[in-house]
Amino acid sequence: MSDQLSYPDLVLDPSIRDWVLIPIFVIMFLMGILRNNVTKMMRSSEKTKRDTVQQNNLLMRARRLRANAGWVPAAAFAARKHHFCDKEKGLLMQKQDAPNPMAAMSDPNMMSKMMQGNMAMMVPQMLMMVIIPHFFSGFVLGKIPFPLTPSFKGMLQRGVNLSTLDTAYITSMSWYILAMFGMRGLYSIVLGAGSTTDDSALMQQQMGMAAGGGQPGQQPDYNKLYATEAENLQITEHKFHLSAAEEKLLRGGKADGVTARGKAKRA
Repeated sequence: MSDQLSYPDLVLDPSIRDWVLIPIFVIMFLMGILRNNVTKMMRSSEKTKRDTVQQNNLLMRARRLRANAGWVPAAAFAARKHHFCDKEKGLLMQKQDAPNPMAAMSDPNMMSKMMQGNMAMMVPQMLMMVIIPHFFSGFVLGKIPFPLTPSFKGMLQRGVNLSTLDTAYITSMSWYILAMFGMRGLYSIVLGAGSTTDDSALMQQQMGMAAGGGQPGQQPDYNKLYATEAENLQITEHKFHLSAAEEKLLRGGKADGVTARGKAKRA
């Protein structure tokens, strides 16, 4: 009775690897590259405003001063700190125009950007969902090297309805789904970190655009950013790293000389 309930072991034809598994992987990889190039072509080049560049540069200068405060003399650091944090004339204390949260929603190009993003994400997936079942249905491609419960049959054995087949075996449709979410690292190596082939990232971007936040057209609140950076700069403790540079240099030279003489005596 136990022999009848046990799952039989399958001997897979090596031709399945050459004509099903590898072609699905290659097709998905080429489709991802094509989608990345099409998305870059559809993406409109947005011009950065001059005020935005100046505000970002001001924040970067203040953060660099705070990060490298130990390499600036005390008088120079105090002068720069006064230049940024003075209550009346400090650059970080100047009031900036408050951003309009509805400006991005009223942008006529926002709807077209959302439609382009949806097309770049959905059209390739719909095309692959037609190609894979049509050309590669009914194939068992491999076996997962660990046991699984029968509840995974519907996910791993799509297109092959066999109750006696072990749950660890995967079909061509399941291989497509697994590879779709597992090729992120390969795309980042081939196309770089800024590639637009990550489906989860595209979905998050679309959700952010629909919610009215996170899109390039929306400006951050520079008043809060300036206030936070001014507070961090004011509480920064200054300690000049080169205050005892001569003594450290002399101690290092003396130690090196003693070590060199010791090595000469041992030789």
